Amino acid sequence: MKINKIIFKKEKAFKLENHQLKVIVLPNRGGKIASIYNRTKKFELLYQNKADKYQPIQLEKKFTAYDCSGFDDCFPNIDVAALYLNQKLYFYPDHGEIWSAKLVIKLKKDKIILSYHSPIFKYDYLKIITLHENRLLINYQIKNNLKTAFPAIWTMHCLLNYDTNLKLKFPPGVNKIENVLLSQQLGPPGKIHSFPQTQDQIGQKYRFDRINYSPDKSSEKYYVANCFESGQCEVYYPTADITFKLNFSADKLPYLGFWLTRGGFKGDYNFAFEPSDGYYDSVITALKNKCISIYQPGEIKQFNLKLELE
Repeated sequence: MKINKIIFKKEKAFKLENHQLKVIVLPNRGGKIASIYNRTKKFELLYQNKADKYQPIQLEKKFTAYDCSGFDDCFPNIDVAALYLNQKLYFYPDHGEIWSAKLVIKLKKDKIILSYHSPIFKYDYLKIITLHENRLLINYQIKNNLKTAFPAIWTMHCLLNYDTNLKLKFPPGVNKIENVLLSQQLGPPGKIHSFPQTQDQIGQKYRFDRINYSPDKSSEKYYVANCFESGQCEVYYPTADITFKLNFSADKLPYLGFWLTRGGFKGDYNFAFEPSDGYYDSVITALKNKCISIYQPGEIKQFNLKLELE
């Protein structure tokens, strides 16, 4: 495996490359993975920034003020929130703090090590990226340095390229879906649907294992609403004859969201499986649901992801 420093869309970047994959990482944009490219099939997995350069980031602005592309880490939240921790008020910024942070980077022979110390919440964030054949491996470690418990949500925000003929595979055991975004097809937030098939708002068949046709530009977001045993998701792209496989620690990331936009959000066409340790999006909502990671003082949590293209 080779690691080279490059400029990608006028942004400082590092390219990891072996005989099967080429991966581009942006350390000054939260360690965003901007590209996962299969060299054999000449296939780009990630939805790309439509502009020819990245805009400078300000944390106080919304995530959606910038390009929504590639693979970002959302931590310690998604939705904006304010929460008292040990009588001190903390503000959780839009889509978290990491996506906009400048991470310290260290290069090893076979890996990239990214680290960050939060000025707001005082946690230490570590992300280690390496390649092995057709697999991208990412290991995370997060340490709470506060003297109080720290409620936080980590969510994978990995936007994938869209195709109308996609075949989707959710983890084994999924049988129920909760809609969380007002949708032309799936109805109001909170509506529960059967999986893998339900009816849309006009009684038509809606399949969760496919990209359903919509005559209008639209967006959908929903979560798996029941427990599942193993963190395994797949996407088959018939046009390229390639399969994307995602494996995550279901005991560490026990919740799974799904995002889809068919031009309904910023005119974009992409989708994402979103493993998470909170249900869902807001620390306030997740605390109410008792579905959130609580980092005790000094506690370290570790988890990993494996992304594969074959």
